Amino acid sequence: MKTTGKSNLRVLLSLTGLLCFFFASPQARADEGDPPSRVARISLVDGTVSFQPGGTGDWGTAARNRTVTVGDKIWADKDSRAELQAGQAAIHLGSMTALSFLNLDENITQMRLAEGAVNFRVRELREGDLYEVDTPNLAFTVKQAGNFRLDVSENGDSTRVIAIRGDGEVTASGKTYAVHAGESAEFNGTDNVAYTVSQAPEPDGLDRWSNERDLKEDNSASAKYVSRDVPGYSDLDDNGTWSEQPEEGAVWYPNEVPVGWAPYSYGYWNWVGPWGWTWIDYAPWGFAPFHYGRWGFFGNRWGWCPGPIFARPFFGPAFVGFLGGPRFGVGFGFGGGFGVGWFPLGFHEPFFPGFRASRGFINNINIRNTSIRNVNVLNSNHFNNYAFAHNANAVTATSRSAFVGGQAINRGAAHITEASLRGAEVSNHTSFTPTRQSSLGAANLGGRVSTPPSSIQNRSVMARTAPAAAASHMPVHTMSATGLSAGRTNNAPANNIRVNPAMSARQNQLSQNRPPSANGGLNNRATLNATTNGAATNRSANGTRTWEAQGNATDRGNAPQGFGHNAPANGNGQVTRSPLADRPPWAGSGSAGSPNTSGGRASSPSYNTNRPAYSNGSRSYSPPSRTYSAPRSSYPSSPRSYSPPPSRSYSAPSRTYSAPSHPSGGGGSPHGGGGTPHGGGGGASHTSHH
Repeated sequence: MKTTGKSNLRVLLSLTGLLCFFFASPQARADEGDPPSRVARISLVDGTVSFQPGGTGDWGTAARNRTVTVGDKIWADKDSRAELQAGQAAIHLGSMTALSFLNLDENITQMRLAEGAVNFRVRELREGDLYEVDTPNLAFTVKQAGNFRLDVSENGDSTRVIAIRGDGEVTASGKTYAVHAGESAEFNGTDNVAYTVSQAPEPDGLDRWSNERDLKEDNSASAKYVSRDVPGYSDLDDNGTWSEQPEEGAVWYPNEVPVGWAPYSYGYWNWVGPWGWTWIDYAPWGFAPFHYGRWGFFGNRWGWCPGPIFARPFFGPAFVGFLGGPRFGVGFGFGGGFGVGWFPLGFHEPFFPGFRASRGFINNINIRNTSIRNVNVLNSNHFNNYAFAHNANAVTATSRSAFVGGQAINRGAAHITEASLRGAEVSNHTSFTPTRQSSLGAANLGGRVSTPPSSIQNRSVMARTAPAAAASHMPVHTMSATGLSAGRTNNAPANNIRVNPAMSARQNQLSQNRPPSANGGLNNRATLNATTNGAATNRSANGTRTWEAQGNATDRGNAPQGFGHNAPANGNGQVTRSPLADRPPWAGSGSAGSPNTSGGRASSPSYNTNRPAYSNGSRSYSPPSRTYSAPRSSYPSSPRSYSPPPSRSYSAPSRTYSAPSHPSGGGGSPHGGGGTPHGGGGGASHTSHH
């Protein structure tokens, strides 16, 4: 099999001194720096889950495929769950859980857990990586890749840490405590924390659901072609097929798309700082193919070409070029002809960010997502050389009001022809100023949404790592890393002290909370898509999970001694750890600039436990009064019968393309060639308009 861009990657990674082709606008702060290269994705929502961009302002309904970054807050209400994917981490939220990000970038994932429960898995811990969860009375750091569970009491004065697989370290009250695989450690109090440790309890519904989701990723066929650092790669399995192209290598083709479909035409635009305008796709598979790699047209269908698999990927808000200008949109029916269009970038084509970025970032965001034939193209800014820029089969257009307002895109509403595109000006950004609707999308904002109590939103957490600047508004107490003493040594056995009765009672109560998918709802089951072939193979005849090998290089998924059928003879609760797994030479340390180096990674023992029931508190609950109908989770079934882009004549799709939720709005003002959109916590655009 051909490795896409592998030879080019080695050359490009060694290049230095590329000219910066964007200049910061006067409003941009010199110390803003590059945007993060890593983000999280809302991959599943089950029940009532709310989202607050930037941690301030409006709350809206959490939407699948929404990009999550530093400062964003998520609230899973009663009888609800959510899943986030971020690089090598999969994060599962239980009911009544308040989670936000204090840091999220290439080598660091720092979460703020003010209340509730999370089950999260770190597949691989590379050299220099940091995974930290901060709660009101402690900071937990992953020391060895594995699977972990944290529960924070309703009052915020108690935290339970369970190491299902892997090892971690708790920092609290000036001391550090090791938590080994198969152990449960509870920390009570906020000033003088009392510590107890025991054998990990049996798993509850949240743990079993989390394991099902982890198994789906472990058994993903798409991991052969896409880096496991790319969120959403496993969703490609059930929604498309892979094949080889002579030059591009492995290409993924979606199974079902509407007639006349083109990439970036079935979703809406959100303003996400610091990147600015970011595409949110409605398709269940619609994250990886729209924020990584490139699209191409092969034969008679669109196919997605992932970036090099052996390098850490760089997130992009949307790999598109924009169309505008005073003559663009005439005849489209946009209230005077004013609107904006966009088209996907093809394989080998450079992406010129419309946000503040250094020359190193611009270099990386290109070579980590495609193969660049000639690096000199990165200095040219020749936007009109894009293959799909004036191709009616590739361009999608809408009105200014629909674009800015986060309305569903209806590609069929604009009758695009080759003639209508002749006067279009190509740019790397739009000049539209974001509005209140821009941060959440029209379908996700409005009415009443469930939000955490103000006491939880304002609750301070203890952090060992200083939060990023974008999270400076969040209540955090950063502990001093100097003068820490060991509250428990690495080899100290579990003491089997009885845990806090109040915490156990809360867990028993919360275990009664059941998300919609647990109650047999067919729609929710279809949306969750949680039953996989891999999961089915890990069940015994009587339906009880054996939790056997999950098959990855660092977090292998077997049970450590002390649980189930692997209970040790001595009965002292000690865990026998698995030897380090073999590591392919390309996996290396995972450092940003060297995909072929070898280096450290932490191997984790596997775990076969079942664990305590997670439940949700005594707080009274009033469901939101608004009924929300989510967009369709899949495309309507229709044949791939549209004309290939090279065609010079284009007929409108044979049927109206029905977008979910709200229709596109009309009217608006003309698309400007330059300018800098500000607001919503975003960075400055760079003026490069031709």
